[in-house]
Amino acid sequence: MDIEEKLQILADSAKYDASCSSSGGKHRKNTGGIGSIDISGICHSWGADGRCISLLKILMTNSCIYDCKYCINRCSNSRKRATFTPKEIADLTIGFYKRNYIEGLFLSSAVIKSPNYTMEQMIQAISILRNEYHFGRIYSCKNYSRL
Repeated sequence: MDIEEKLQILADSAKYDASCSSSGGKHRKNTGGIGSIDISGICHSWGADGRCISLLKILMTNSCIYDCKYCINRCSNSRKRATFTPKEIADLTIGFYKRNYIEGLFLSSAVIKSPNYTMEQMIQAISILRNEYHFGRIYSCKNYSRL
């Protein structure tokens, strides 16, 4: 599976995460205008100063070991599954940032293998962004505060 297909699947799955009210919304086409208004995985949040912040909102994976009946990513649900590696997440984030599509990352995930393993993978992605790419605007997926 190529990176674009993974992005489509995992950005679509992330829209069910309870945050970023603009994610997953349908937009009317901007006929005659310029600029893309339908970039997969881009959501908007607001800073303490009221400034709008564009975030890449993706899941690390939508393949889950649990079967929570309320969750779209439950293991019994028949969906196309994908998983990013930590390096793919870092490269995607930096690529979107360099194109000026985003200012930060909103990363969440279904549970791969175990909760601890999943968090280790997510932390590895953040570590690559921070330590290899020196990227500083990373937003936590659960407490919505800056890391």
